[in-house]
Amino acid sequence: MPSESEENYLRALWKLSGEPEDWVPTGKLADRVGVSHPSATRMAGRLGEQGWVEHEPYRGVRLTAGGRELALQMVRRHRILETYISKILGVPWDQVDAEVERLEHAVSDDLICRMEEALGFPARDPHGSPIPDRDGCLPTTAEEIILTEAPITEELEVVRVIDSGPEVLQWLGERGVTPGSIISIEAREPGGGPLLLNSKEIDRPIALGGALASSILVRSIDH
Repeated sequence: MPSESEENYLRALWKLSGEPEDWVPTGKLADRVGVSHPSATRMAGRLGEQGWVEHEPYRGVRLTAGGRELALQMVRRHRILETYISKILGVPWDQVDAEVERLEHAVSDDLICRMEEALGFPARDPHGSPIPDRDGCLPTTAEEIILTEAPITEELEVVRVIDSGPEVLQWLGERGVTPGSIISIEAREPGGGPLLLNSKEIDRPIALGGALASSILVRSIDH
């Protein structure tokens, strides 16, 4: 089984990869994990020796089939734990990631399955990210669109907020921009500029920068 550090690398690599797995530059992986580039290169070599990644100096790193299976188990564990401590223990959505980072490597697979069952087999975590099932399959997310590409003035349901830090999540939560909330775009500046949003939770428009808006996935609401 992978060590705690190896698990963190595998999960980070899965998040950076596409479908099918693309090559990820080692420097990009290092930045994601928060280590030096030489440290990431050494770890890529170790993971390659285990058969979990392919590593080529001028192409980067990518998961093998076995590495992807392991990474999805790490993702599943993390997201079920986030959902459990959010729904059962009431930990705010901007704090669950930090708490789970301390817990996830010490919890057994059996306990994760029991948590999943107690939650009613949730499809998404508190941030709206899909939770892999026990076979490593992800639920379908085809209806999701990036907020920057969503139609203006139509009612939209927030589905997911991707990889935002706790300060950003807290800020969004205070303004009613959380999974399940209803919003609409009042105006959009061209060239990747800010958006003006209306939320049912707040009585004034919300200005969102283009980068932040790109991390929010929504779906159109049919009437």
